[in-house]
This record gives sequence, structure tokens and C-alpha cells, in this order.
Amino acid sequence: MCLEPIIERLTRIKNIKIILDCNNIAYSRNNKLKPPSLSDILLVYELLKEKLHFKKKDIICICDPALKYRIDKPLEYKVLKKEGILIEAPKVADEFILSYALKYDFCLIISNDKFREYIEQLPNKRWIEDRRISFLLINDEICLSPNIEYSNVPNFPENKEKINQFEKIDSQISTLDVLKRIEHTKGEFDLY
Repeated sequence: MCLEPIIERLTRIKNIKIILDCNNIAYSRNNKLKPPSLSDILLVYELLKEKLHFKKKDIICICDPALKYRIDKPLEYKVLKKEGILIEAPKVADEFILSYALKYDFCLIISNDKFREYIEQLPNKRWIEDRRISFLLINDEICLSPNIEYSNVPNFPENKEKINQFEKIDSQISTLDVLKRIEHTKGEFDLY
């Protein structure tokens, strides 16, 4: 299943942070003869911003410091970094991607990296599985694929709203409603 229809259907998802693993994206089509591609990072960024209507401030693009030496368009990279679109981590970007993601109840991470070496440091294995979105670049198109069924994720914004609605309903229940619920139950019930 592709992520785009899910995002179009769920409005609150557009208010969450989405983190791009820029090294993973830039190197995704690398065959050792080609340098990592800045265009691929921008392809994902533009899909999120223009087509899926994520706010610019909610799209966080994090990359390793060494990417600037290998990227195919170093001048454009420098401009994007200066504009604050690309954020260069002081060392391995994966650590900062996960550290930033841990600050939020729920956010999405676009990466094909499974972050196996960090599983022990995360709340649990399921935590990364619930947040990571894998991707596939085909020519000038991108396909984002969620790795999970979002209806099963408790911290997913749409699910939190449903849980809050149930909590409100239960907290607004009257004594008469309680009596109606227990009216047809078996056994004795003494109100005093």
C-alpha cells in the first residue's frame, strides 16, 4: 500500500514532524559509479511539501557531515544548508534522526534503514517499525510505503483523537446512564 492515499484521507497527519534520512535517500540509487544525488533528496522533499501539503517547518532533513564532500551538486547543497532546509549532523546522522524523533509522541521517518544497531536504545523494536516509511525512487517519481497498519498505532494522531473522544464520552456519563447500563445485568446491586 502506498502512503499518499493514507495522508490524503487523514488530515491530522499533516501536523506531525516528518524526518528525512538524507544520506539514505541520496545514496539509494548509488551504484558506486554515481555520487549521491541531491535531486533525490529534493524529490522526496517536494513530494511532501507540494503534493502532500506538509508544512516546511515540519519537514526535517538531516544528513551526515561527510555528505557535502560526496554529493553530486555541492553548491546547491551549500545553499540548501544555508537556507536551513538541510541540517548537517555533527557526526552520524542516524543518531540525531532517532534522537529528534524520540522528542515527539509520534513522527515519521523516511528511510530504508532499519536502524538495527540502535534498537537497544529505543523504547522497543516496534517503536521504529511504527514510524519508519520505506521508499522507492523510480525515474523522477517516489513511492512511499508505510511498513505498518496505522490503525494499530496508539500514538498515531488519528488514533489519539479517537481515544480522546472515548475518554470524553466516558467522563461525561450521567448517573442515569450508569443505571440504564446495569439495568439488565444479573446479580444484586445496592446503590446505598
